[in-house]
Amino acid sequence: MLATRLATAAVGIPLVLAVVWVGDALLAAVAAGAVFIACVELAAARGAARAPFALLAAAAAAVLPPAAFAGLDWLAGATAGAVILVSAALTLTGDPKVNLESWLWGVAGVLYFGLLASHFVLLRESGNGRDWLLFVVLTVWITDTGAYFVGRLVGRHKLAPAISPAKTWEGAFGSAAAGYAAVFALDALLGLGLAIEHRVALGLLLPPVITFGDLAESALKRALGVKDASGLVPGHGGIADRLDSLLFAAPVVYWYLRWVVF
Repeated sequence: MLATRLATAAVGIPLVLAVVWVGDALLAAVAAGAVFIACVELAAARGAARAPFALLAAAAAAVLPPAAFAGLDWLAGATAGAVILVSAALTLTGDPKVNLESWLWGVAGVLYFGLLASHFVLLRESGNGRDWLLFVVLTVWITDTGAYFVGRLVGRHKLAPAISPAKTWEGAFGSAAAGYAAVFALDALLGLGLAIEHRVALGLLLPPVITFGDLAESALKRALGVKDASGLVPGHGGIADRLDSLLFAAPVVYWYLRWVVF
């Protein structure tokens, strides 16, 4: 399993970094594709991958990252439009009581995958956005790596056994240490110029945010009775599994920069 994970990472990491480096419409398109696939993966987990309602909701969610490329106003309008579209579609599906669950999953997909993933684009299009998005992606990867290896080596005490039995408190402390160090190292490497108080704040804030992002997606899978969203990414599960922590980290960094730093 570890060899498969490493082999996939060796191919996937350069591709992700290249997309972040280029940014612009390429990033918006890749984010849109990832959102659509992630929504379909969760629809497949509940046996609705080919249902027209699920595909419509996935498409509505996928519109949001390209809308973010046009700016916050476009994203706000597209989000409202996507929720309206999915809600209007409920009226055409027959008995609302029967289809209420599909509507809830559809709206959740729009907000959870579509809106949160749009922050990849918003962050990339902000000032010095390439370096900030690299900062987020690399911090998530380093934090996850710290949790994985520390958890495997010394993990004994379960963190959230009802959601993710493999995660341990020891792994969480490993992720906290790795994430804190990553913030300081990447600030220097990327020349972000964060003041010491912001480095400390982000170093303390991001590791738990990343952990909760992972656990939130695990909770969805647990509710659906699946271990991985799909097998699309060998050794890593599906696209939804790869988005998990990034979906929380990117919005937190984006709004921290807008509200606190700048």
